[in-house]
Amino acid sequence: MSESVQKKLLRIRPPRVKITYDVETGGAMEKKELPFIVGILADLQGERVDAANYPALKERSMVEIDRDNFNDVMAKIAPRTTFDALKKDDGAIASLLKADGNNELVFSKIEAFEPLQVIKALPALKDIYDKRGKIRDLQARAEASGSIGDPLTSVISGSDIKPGKAAVAASADGKTAAQDAVPSLKADADTVVKARAALVALDPKDDKTSTVTRPSNGEMFDVFVEQFNLYYVGDLAPTTVDPAAPPAPLVRQGPRTSADQIESVRARGAIAVIDTLVSLIDEQLSSALSSIMHCDSFTRMEATWRGLNHLVMNTETSTMLKLRVFNATKKELCDDMMKAVEFDQSALFKMIYEAEYGTFGGNPYSLLVGDYAIGNVDADIDFLTKMAEVAAAAHAPFLAQASADLFGLSGFDQLDKPRDLKKIFEGVTAEKWREFRELEDSRYVTLALPRALLRLPYGTPTKRNTTPCDGLNFDEHVGPAGVDETFYVKKTNEIQSYPEPEPKHFLWGNPAYLLAERITNAFALYSWTAAIRGVEGGGLVENLPIYTFTSEHGSVELLCPTEVSITDRREKELNDLGFITLCHCKGTGKAAFFGGQTTNQPKKYFSDSANANARISALLPYMLAASRFAHYIKVIMREKIGSFMTRGNVEDFLNSWISNYVLLDDNASQDAKAAYPLREAKVIVTEVPGEPGSYRATVLLKPHFQLEELTTSIRLVANLPK
Repeated sequence: MSESVQKKLLRIRPPRVKITYDVETGGAMEKKELPFIVGILADLQGERVDAANYPALKERSMVEIDRDNFNDVMAKIAPRTTFDALKKDDGAIASLLKADGNNELVFSKIEAFEPLQVIKALPALKDIYDKRGKIRDLQARAEASGSIGDPLTSVISGSDIKPGKAAVAASADGKTAAQDAVPSLKADADTVVKARAALVALDPKDDKTSTVTRPSNGEMFDVFVEQFNLYYVGDLAPTTVDPAAPPAPLVRQGPRTSADQIESVRARGAIAVIDTLVSLIDEQLSSALSSIMHCDSFTRMEATWRGLNHLVMNTETSTMLKLRVFNATKKELCDDMMKAVEFDQSALFKMIYEAEYGTFGGNPYSLLVGDYAIGNVDADIDFLTKMAEVAAAAHAPFLAQASADLFGLSGFDQLDKPRDLKKIFEGVTAEKWREFRELEDSRYVTLALPRALLRLPYGTPTKRNTTPCDGLNFDEHVGPAGVDETFYVKKTNEIQSYPEPEPKHFLWGNPAYLLAERITNAFALYSWTAAIRGVEGGGLVENLPIYTFTSEHGSVELLCPTEVSITDRREKELNDLGFITLCHCKGTGKAAFFGGQTTNQPKKYFSDSANANARISALLPYMLAASRFAHYIKVIMREKIGSFMTRGNVEDFLNSWISNYVLLDDNASQDAKAAYPLREAKVIVTEVPGEPGSYRATVLLKPHFQLEELTTSIRLVANLPK
């Protein structure tokens, strides 16, 4: 459970494992502790400007990241997305973004993914938004002065103004700015010219001391007339309503055309018309933004950086807990490892193993996180196999996401459909996956599922839970059709209900980031990583975005923030298949990791103790524990090289050191067991035949067991009448 800020601030010394080693310096003994370093591998840049000449993997390096420098790192990497594919599929977007400078977005900070920042970064959308602002400025001046409002009303209130594309210009010579601005507005030319002249005469005098440039009345008037023409008599104003739409007390907004909306308020004056124009502009921007923010290129970048942002902002980084990121695609890493003559010759191996774990003075990586989805294709299984080799060599477990494709499903919302998941992995198509699970190194790989919701959709929070957008009334289209399908009360135009949301229109993120955050949280609290499972055991994920909406039936519905609600039976089934599952707590914004299974398939033996050891060695908490001790023993003994130590001396030294982390009390508290993670430990050192001074150490670790499952038997006893 989450703790209060007061308790966090008053926490002086939490239960903490301090795994240290002694270094002799000048006759004094100095205790040192190894930091917990998380390496994050992800495609952080997306669409590359010059992919052919992009730096090779060996020329790139890990970059340390924390809350303070997150945006600096992001600006340096410069994530980029392009709209080539979107324009091929969406003709309206292709027409809107056809000018130069509208085909890409570069993100320099996490706020750059927000709608208003996207608008300002694309010239075509910015131009529309600027016109919206000028119309609003004109409205504000009209509300403050009737001298400005009256000329506007006179322009749009003429009885001869007709909506529709058939309207023609009334200009005699077409030379004035006002007439050029309204080529299709059927109005008295003298009225338009006089109105513009009257507004220009009311322009405030220039304030030479002001640094703010304000648009003139004439400039704003031209924009107003242009937008009026566009939505009332132009291309965006169809002249007929859909005749197939049946009359009903509830209607969708679509059949009510822009011309209809303007006509319904035209008699109320220019102020009401401007409100309607702004609403129509917001609808146009909402449609364009929804298409842009839902395209694959944009979604991939936003999901990657918001997932990384969640991990970074929820990790208490310090000198003992560090996060590092490495920019690489899954294909780049796979090609690097597959093309290497041996697995220890790849650029990734040299960066993860040799540069830290295999170097004197280096700090080894304790955990690797890959922002990659693993599917049932040969390339992905090859990638996992090679990653397992690197992770095993460096004793750094690797976390990634299991794709729905691995189960042969179109999405995890279909996960409850198969009756028996085990049968999916018994076919010929899963042969390579089964071979991978049987590898010893596969115990260093963990796949998590399903994906988690990273943010709420943007929109007006009326009868639903959304994130309001500053600067405009942006309603992100999350319905099945990808357009505004909101139901309105016909007479009042009030929002009544929303359609069933389409999951693909939401932003889903890699669950490996959430699992990694639970691991770093456990280390920050205890300097140990065993407390990462269960509601009380450290596996609880809180504050997930909750999207609720009023359905067509009038009830308030909740979209599952983990794609699918997983039952206890299915969670156990997935755990036995080698997956860690994020289970949503029904009706809340909480979820929890209950399982701890790695992808390794434990071997079966005749001995119960051997079966137990095989099963325990395939669990993530125990792999993290074993890896942590492996790092320390290597560092300790590397500094003992050259000293006069016999086999017995080495064994006594290591057994004395590791005994500091053993707790014999099985009834101790959760915090005590988190502080002393081992129930038993023993180090056996043997001599290497034919190599004097060379020893081989075998470390036997028995951690405190965590509750896996409980079978309950209920018996009813009744007293029978005599």
